[in-house]
Amino acid sequence: DVEILVESEHYVVVSKPPSVVVHHSSWTGNRSDPKRRWKENNIPMLQRVRDKTGRRVNLVHRLDRGASGCLLLTFAENHENENGEKASCSVTKSLIESMQNPDATKTYIALCDGDGSWNGVNYLEKGWFTFDKPVKDENGELIEDTRTDICFVASTILPPIANTDAAATTDGIDNLEGRKVSIVLARPHTGRWHQIRQHLASGTIGHAILGDSSHGRSRTNRIWKKKRHLMKERTCLHLSRVQLPATEYSSEGIDVTCPLPPDLVKMLKVMPPGLLDEARPILAKEGIHI
Repeated sequence: DVEILVESEHYVVVSKPPSVVVHHSSWTGNRSDPKRRWKENNIPMLQRVRDKTGRRVNLVHRLDRGASGCLLLTFAENHENENGEKASCSVTKSLIESMQNPDATKTYIALCDGDGSWNGVNYLEKGWFTFDKPVKDENGELIEDTRTDICFVASTILPPIANTDAAATTDGIDNLEGRKVSIVLARPHTGRWHQIRQHLASGTIGHAILGDSSHGRSRTNRIWKKKRHLMKERTCLHLSRVQLPATEYSSEGIDVTCPLPPDLVKMLKVMPPGLLDEARPILAKEGIHI
């Protein structure tokens, strides 16, 4: 089923679950390909929303397969507007431009591998800061124009898991792998490939998103999957809130929030209460409630 967050005459915002693709691609393959990654029970969001609303839809933006949160789509009607354009193309173009407007805000929440400090920098003390180091595109080419606003909200070091603890100590030395976690907010100003993921995992910040198989630490991810409730094929990145300026088709703009999905709630509930106590007031200011 599909959870609809907001629906209007021209568009709909839904909650994308983790581990679901937004559309078929060369990565997923097709029905006739025996080596396809796409499975019958992993129906893309485009098809799910079409089946839920009974109307054809177009994507305004995308979310990575392992991510979750707000997904904005327009209804693909066939009639023409007063300028002779197909209405679906006009609405989609308008909302894409609204999302690219400097006044637009997409606020993500991430669970990251780290305790808030890296290379002598305490990021918990910085508040919101802008990070603009280059990232690579899907072909490995360096992209210079990238900007992400980042805020480290709260961090903790989790206690060792009982009865596992060959991993907890090594020759009497405390092993913190798989025990550090930070709650981080991110707002991208540009939309490059894996931009938030690359920025947080960079050598400057050093806090890869948990579950990130492309830019994170595979051993740490295995620990979280085996011992700390991390879902398979999950990247702990959630688009919590989308705020877009008004357009011809959204006269009051768009401001929609998406609650944390059950898998992230489950992960957070087993963490020390102090982590959430510290995070809640900061997140509430951003319209995010956990």
